[in-house]
Amino acid sequence: MGRANEPGAGRRRLTTGAHRLVAALLGCSLLGAAPASTDEVEVELYTGPKADELVHPAYPRMASRNLHEGWVRVHFMVSAEGRPYEVNVTDAMGNSTFQRAALQALEKSSFVPARRNGTPLDAGYAQKYIFSFDGNVGARPQFLATFRAARKAIAADDQERATAMIDRLEARNLYEDAIQHLAKFYYLRKWGEPEEQLAALDRAIAHETTAEYLPEAAFVSALVAQFGLLTHTRDFVRALETFETLQGFDLDAETLAALQADAEAVRALKDDGRAYDVAGQIDDSANWYFDLYKDDFAVHDVDGKIAEVKLRCARGYVFWRFDPDLVYHLGDDYGDCHLTLVGDPGTTFRLRQM
Repeated sequence: MGRANEPGAGRRRLTTGAHRLVAALLGCSLLGAAPASTDEVEVELYTGPKADELVHPAYPRMASRNLHEGWVRVHFMVSAEGRPYEVNVTDAMGNSTFQRAALQALEKSSFVPARRNGTPLDAGYAQKYIFSFDGNVGARPQFLATFRAARKAIAADDQERATAMIDRLEARNLYEDAIQHLAKFYYLRKWGEPEEQLAALDRAIAHETTAEYLPEAAFVSALVAQFGLLTHTRDFVRALETFETLQGFDLDAETLAALQADAEAVRALKDDGRAYDVAGQIDDSANWYFDLYKDDFAVHDVDGKIAEVKLRCARGYVFWRFDPDLVYHLGDDYGDCHLTLVGDPGTTFRLRQM
């Protein structure tokens, strides 16, 4: 069944208002700090969007007939009227028919819009759709035997045999896809680049926060490795999300202490004024996606063409034509923002956050 699982010389300032967000109440996010010298406190109540009538996607007929499974993750904006718009598939497993089915279902869905002090506003949202068959649980014994043979060859530094075993792993369901990409991670950890390793882990973890498709021990180990790679590639928003997920598992004291120290170092970077670069490349869909960690950013060292910049934020959506000579500043009103760069596939660049 298909289901929804819940450097430049100039500066452009992106802001929707001058007031500071200073506090939150009743379970809402803390958006600022109250002035210490007054008795009265300016308070803003913000609630994010949530699903209202979420239409489940129809299972694509050919995929159903062939017992193919998959999932689709989309980022989009929810309008003040509760309708989705500016939709992008940011990750997926399975053929393109799953993506079409997910987008058709999303188009028919409605949402409760985000509200600030009771007023509806546009806000960013993410949704994962899963296509799977009831009772289709676990991996085939022969598939697991090939996985173990691949790991044994990797441990023995036998790249030729490891490659052959990896090539034999043809996944038939979500469980086998996760195991297949875990095997690819082990292979790439020895003979690949960090970005390739991270891509394999992302697929194995499948944007889940519980051990849905991998044994729990393997899932936790994958999360720990993912956290390390995300900090290495400076994808700090996702690194902290992974750290939060790991808090739900029973970790040994040494591992937990190391993760906590790294997470605190990442948090300290948020507002300390240090700048850093992130390498990026526009994919075949003509997009590149990234969660911004700092309020100021610029894009430089572009090899190729970037046409447009889009920001899907917790409290608003903005887009503009790309200008390599500008530094952009996010105003407080926007909240956390998901960046999209639109351009020619294969274009490389560096994103500077400061």
